[in-house]
Amino acid sequence: MKKVIIIILSFITIIAILVGGCSVVSNVKKKEKMEIALPISVKHIKQYYNADFIMTDYSVEDSYVRSGIFLYGYIKGREDDPITTESDYDTYEVIDVGGPGWFIDSRNPKIDAP
Repeated sequence: MKKVIIIILSFITIIAILVGGCSVVSNVKKKEKMEIALPISVKHIKQYYNADFIMTDYSVEDSYVRSGIFLYGYIKGREDDPITTESDYDTYEVIDVGGPGWFIDSRNPKIDAP
């Protein structure tokens, strides 16, 4: 009986280590994607809105959902107004920018979005 308990506990331990290890790798990959998307989003907001984006947080959707990365932050000097950018992490192209009305209305209409 003790051998069975030891085998079961060993199996559970191995599974826990494998799941935990995959989680760490996933978080590293998500951070790498964010580090690529951030300067692209900063440049996009500077070009189309003439504003300086400061990132405070991010989230990366799993590839089985869709290839989206969301950067959350604010515009320098307007810390209380949240801004969100969405990028496709396969193409690293900014798909959407969201924020308060004053910010969205400040978009340069002479520049066509990609």
